[in-house]
Amino acid sequence: MESEGVTPEYIQLAHWKFTLKLKEYQNDPELMNKLMNGIKKGNMAPYYKEVCTDLKWEMDQKLYDEMAAANTARLAELEKEHENSVVDEEDQYLCSIGDKEGALALANSKLSDKSVPKTHRIDAVFALFRIAYFHGCDIKGMTAAIEKATELIEGSGGGDWSSRNKLKAYEGVCSFAVRDYTRAARLFVDVVPTFESYELADFGTIIRYTVLACMIALPRCELKKKLMHHGVMAQSLNSQYQDLREYFVSLYDGRYADFLVALARVETEMKRDPLLHPHYRHYVQEMRLRAYKQILQAYRSLSLDYMATSFGVTWQFIEREVAKLAAAGRLQCKIDSVARTVVTSAHLNDDIDRGLLYKATVKRGDILLNRLKKLARVMDF
Repeated sequence: MESEGVTPEYIQLAHWKFTLKLKEYQNDPELMNKLMNGIKKGNMAPYYKEVCTDLKWEMDQKLYDEMAAANTARLAELEKEHENSVVDEEDQYLCSIGDKEGALALANSKLSDKSVPKTHRIDAVFALFRIAYFHGCDIKGMTAAIEKATELIEGSGGGDWSSRNKLKAYEGVCSFAVRDYTRAARLFVDVVPTFESYELADFGTIIRYTVLACMIALPRCELKKKLMHHGVMAQSLNSQYQDLREYFVSLYDGRYADFLVALARVETEMKRDPLLHPHYRHYVQEMRLRAYKQILQAYRSLSLDYMATSFGVTWQFIEREVAKLAAAGRLQCKIDSVARTVVTSAHLNDDIDRGLLYKATVKRGDILLNRLKKLARVMDF
């Protein structure tokens, strides 16, 4: 998009660092080079020290000293700049070099200073969120920042439109982090057309989070409206993010084998994302459950062979999955092993429903007869 802003390059480094901690990507030379090149380019001395500690790398002391000297020189320059902007620029710089403690201290001091304009205090809260987000997706820190931002923006005097718009993006990210998928979906759908929080994440990341949240949270009747009939969203999915479009459309159209392939790609991406990694197993299981519910809801019974063919897997896999979900009460169905079919709750409960209906009719009939008897006593025929 022509109006798309620029996300600071250092934001991506947290993803590469996190990925290198995963067993299957440890010591990946390409990722290691990307991470080190990013650190050197930004003279990120504090972050280099953190990376070496967390990834158990041997630190190059000479490189660290050179970058630390560059950091000191730049901070000295910032102190000489305009008084009204120095704090903002200094905080941004501390964030960009990965100086967590320094950035936290400066943002908190600005936040607690009542003489600082409210807009600058709101910026400080957003900075606190980004620090927590960048350094390990600290849920506690992110949540505290959202609560304080909401207090400042919604309180007396309130915040401007831009602040409210930014809050939606930040809160959407935080909501996803605590598995409040429904709130995340609503917030992301609202913010996509006017997204401007590029200091937090690039537009592609927000599009991805929006699709993932909507897919798990919204009913099928709303999905197409929110994703494919939603101006900017539809334009993005049809042009730049066709893999996400296929993920949505394959499920919506009932192409379940294609959906599982797309879901596997989503799983790989979620595993490498520090925000989404803790939730990828839960998310994938819930999305498979959603697909099973969708195919079963139109039938009284369905053969395991048909389901297996539809999903591109073996009937044994389907039997295990459906049996596990049914036993947990997540799917209202039963497996007939002899006939190799899945019998849905609508068929299982036919006899029960008829019995309940009979009892309810008799009970209401008795009540009606009693009322007629009472009425007869007071009426003169």
